[in-house]
Amino acid sequence: MESRGSPSELAPVVLRGHAIDVLRSMPEESVQAVVTSPPYWGQRSYGTAPQLWAGDAAHPHEWSETVPRRARSVEDEGKNSAYRKPERLALPNYDPVRFNGASPANYDAVGGEACVCGAWRGELGQEPTPEMFVEHLVLVFDEVRRILRPDGTLWVNLGATYATYPSGNHPERRWDKSQFEGKPQIGSEQSGRFDKRAPGWKRKELVPVPWLFGLAMHHAGWWLRSDVQWWKLNGKHENVEDRPFRSHEYVTMFTKTADPFYNEEALRQPYVPSTIREISVAYRSDSKKALAPDGKEYSLYEAAGAQDPSDLKRRIIQRLAERGGSMLPDTWFLSTGNGEGRHVAVFPDTLPELCITASTRPGDLVLDPFVGSGTTLRVARRLRRRSIGIELSETSATFAEEKVARPQGTDLRAFAEVTAP
Repeated sequence: MESRGSPSELAPVVLRGHAIDVLRSMPEESVQAVVTSPPYWGQRSYGTAPQLWAGDAAHPHEWSETVPRRARSVEDEGKNSAYRKPERLALPNYDPVRFNGASPANYDAVGGEACVCGAWRGELGQEPTPEMFVEHLVLVFDEVRRILRPDGTLWVNLGATYATYPSGNHPERRWDKSQFEGKPQIGSEQSGRFDKRAPGWKRKELVPVPWLFGLAMHHAGWWLRSDVQWWKLNGKHENVEDRPFRSHEYVTMFTKTADPFYNEEALRQPYVPSTIREISVAYRSDSKKALAPDGKEYSLYEAAGAQDPSDLKRRIIQRLAERGGSMLPDTWFLSTGNGEGRHVAVFPDTLPELCITASTRPGDLVLDPFVGSGTTLRVARRLRRRSIGIELSETSATFAEEKVARPQGTDLRAFAEVTAP
């Protein structure tokens, strides 16, 4: 396959195709940072053509269907099934729009095809198990590691889910009443349509996909450096009564080496007033002194051969004064992005801003192998970085190109605004 070089200008480039195939065509160690959010497991279908994952490329594949992701059975009808009983149908307040959905097999099956060699053919995120989904993600990032510079960084946004069966409302009727009316059925409400039960996972159990992914990447040779928690300020309340509702996702930081480039100074912000007051006052030790036989004074800690905590605090305050500002923490409080157009799974601009600013210099190359709506590319251009995106969906690729061509602002939002609720 012809090698695809890096863009020489700041205008982003969107490449079409299967992420693994496109990544294999790119030159080694050409990318400084990767910021991306892959499709989540069991959340939504983007309607893309099935792709080949894993397995033996030399094996003559013979395909058999895997378990459909949205099959239902009678025992899975849900709470609303009682409203379809004959005595309910005659009630004057019976609402056929609201209670016309939880019948068996009212969901189209969305599955894939498997081969005995371990290959699977389907849409990423629709795998029959979360473990297979993680395996396929690691294959993508194996290729990313090849093209990432030795001091480069990978940031991956992923969310967890629960092992549940589809909700009881009829999907078409529920969609018409939703905030995504008039858009393709790829929105967050579709997550309620998927059967997310899988072997080894108990019903209603948390499926911690980011944890599984992080451990798999560790075993694949990556340095797992940070697991940032993104707390969604405008997250939707789940309709649950037996556990806390979910309000956070993970942005995991991976590196190729133990010493990546990290521009901490670019993200430094002024200290809060209490820290400024503490730095401005000379710290004095209150440690008691003891008189030694030679007539000199020693602190009791020094006499015992232990470290004086007052001296430790003094050194900490001195380092704070020398640093001149707060460092970026691993908890970010951000609202979700605006799902304009045909793509609704959008993270906010500030998220890639923080990642790109921390891991790159002006002019460096940023990659997003699952470009979606193009947020990463758009932010990279505003920050004066070159960027490449990869997208399988022609519709999403075209939308991303239109979005990154729009006029951009110039200021990085101060992270002090996103590190406190």
